[in-house]
Amino acid sequence: MQFKALPGFFKAYEEQNSKPIDSSKEDHLKFVHHKTWKDLYKSIPHNSSDIEYKLIILGRHGQGYHNAAIDRYGMDAWNKHWSLLDGDEYGEWLDSRLTPLGKKQVSRTGKEVLLPMVKGLGKYPDVYFSSPMRRCLETYVGSWGQVYKMVENDQKKLEITIIENLRETLGEHTCDKRVLHSEVISEYQNSKMESGHIAHWNYPKGYPEEDQLWFADWRETNEEMDVRVRSGLEELFSQVKSDERIVSLTCHSGVIDSVLRNLDHPAVENLDVGKSVIAVVALRR
Repeated sequence: MQFKALPGFFKAYEEQNSKPIDSSKEDHLKFVHHKTWKDLYKSIPHNSSDIEYKLIILGRHGQGYHNAAIDRYGMDAWNKHWSLLDGDEYGEWLDSRLTPLGKKQVSRTGKEVLLPMVKGLGKYPDVYFSSPMRRCLETYVGSWGQVYKMVENDQKKLEITIIENLRETLGEHTCDKRVLHSEVISEYQNSKMESGHIAHWNYPKGYPEEDQLWFADWRETNEEMDVRVRSGLEELFSQVKSDERIVSLTCHSGVIDSVLRNLDHPAVENLDVGKSVIAVVALRR
């Protein structure tokens, strides 16, 4: 399976050989040539006999308790000390949940980014995927719930497929360690969204109760992560039908960075919590 991002749709990948973009200084989602979402969508090539084209939405989770701790202590102290603990006096970040601010951030993303996109396209994503981490489940519910509240949809139960390999950098940092599967199912399965819709998480058959990927004495390198994320992308795209053109993935900054590397897409630097990257992808199975 091969996948590659196409230039010329968003500022983040304006043209072939574009340099990385600093998303704190430029709007990486700005259209390059198009005036509306509908125009952009119409300009995506039609599927051929051997290539399919997808619009993929990569959503970063909102602020988690680990992100707040990094802001509080600084990255150096975080990496050397705090990241190895389960939390502090302000909250726990083992498989971190969203902070109150994080919940506001993803709600705002739903209203300001996803809602205009869905209204402009005149349709929702065809298929949803998510990292298994709690902050991503909460981000999906908080962001897409705002859209489903405003744009009518007959589906009452939304199916989101969990991809284990599309989770944040593995090892050492407890925020990236998954809690017991039964705990997550008990708390999050069939979450009710603000729109009244139900979020149903679909896990692979035989999904392990305990985290099999995280180790306290080893931290994954970018090179190792790119191999894992490529496997996750292959798993994701293998579950997307040829006529399913719009794909949503709720995940992490590290995963988004790795996805972009795997797609030969320029880096989107300093992507803030709760923000998204959107790309057009050519897929050859």
